[in-house]
Amino acid sequence: MGSDSKMRTLKIWKIVLIIHGILWFLRVYDCLIASIQDRSTPWDLYMDMIRQIVSDPPMLYSFVITSLISNIFTIPRLIALYRLIEAVIMGERKLKHVLLYVLFFICECLRLWVLYFYLSRAHKPVIYLYPETKTEVNVKLELDGKLTVVYPDYDETSGWTVTAEPDGTLTDKKGRQYSYLYWEGDIKIKPDMSAGFCVKGEDTAEFLENALRQLGLNDKEADDFITYWLPLMQGNKYNVITFQTKAYEDVAALRVSPAPDTVIRVNMLWYASNAQIGIKPQDLTAINPAERKGFTVVEWGGEEYKKDHPRLELMA
Repeated sequence: MGSDSKMRTLKIWKIVLIIHGILWFLRVYDCLIASIQDRSTPWDLYMDMIRQIVSDPPMLYSFVITSLISNIFTIPRLIALYRLIEAVIMGERKLKHVLLYVLFFICECLRLWVLYFYLSRAHKPVIYLYPETKTEVNVKLELDGKLTVVYPDYDETSGWTVTAEPDGTLTDKKGRQYSYLYWEGDIKIKPDMSAGFCVKGEDTAEFLENALRQLGLNDKEADDFITYWLPLMQGNKYNVITFQTKAYEDVAALRVSPAPDTVIRVNMLWYASNAQIGIKPQDLTAINPAERKGFTVVEWGGEEYKKDHPRLELMA
């Protein structure tokens, strides 16, 4: 290969790597999350991101900072890759280019692993038990991850064993009473953000009342849910809200004995927005049973998706 041909080939590779770097830079944290299970195309994700930046200029700073954090090893990796390609085309054998590329590639993989870990923080889902008669009930969690905090005490092998009353009162073997079972954990959830709602902050209480009723929570459970989340949501201009179903159940299975007749699980994912976001409405009536029958188990929890910081915190 002649000198001119080699230089042309290098220019082509340089353009390819620059384009690759720009596209990777655009795949900021919210795009990474949305693309996990969102049925939108990458083009739709980029256009939605640009629309949000245009409608909310301060988001530009957040976007740049988040992209720089998310791609801290990308530019060095691409430079090392270019030097490696240059060495091959020029017929050189420089081990340092290979080692540098491998080093930055490993660092980027480790960063993505850490990022994925922070996507999976689950905090404080609560579980209510309502048998038809006073019943000893065993509850076990099967997580794709690990428990970090539980209350009351949880046995990793046998789970919780409590005596449940029809009104939901739970009593452990020591005679202490509880309103619900509580846990926190690190789980590998992959959020589905393809459908949901964009709600004005001032309308959030009314929205949650209606949504939780459709999802099967009674007034007390909904009150517990709303009084936790409302202080964090009502002051926002808008809240983008989705309710996770299969994505959550796939990583946090609930095993209850005796087997319940009705299981209701509510898991909310939301984030604050300064602009109205277009999103496909979610059918809440299809998530849980239409009515409670017999022994009923209820669980609710939620996640705040922090778009301006590379972390998704799961709480309830």
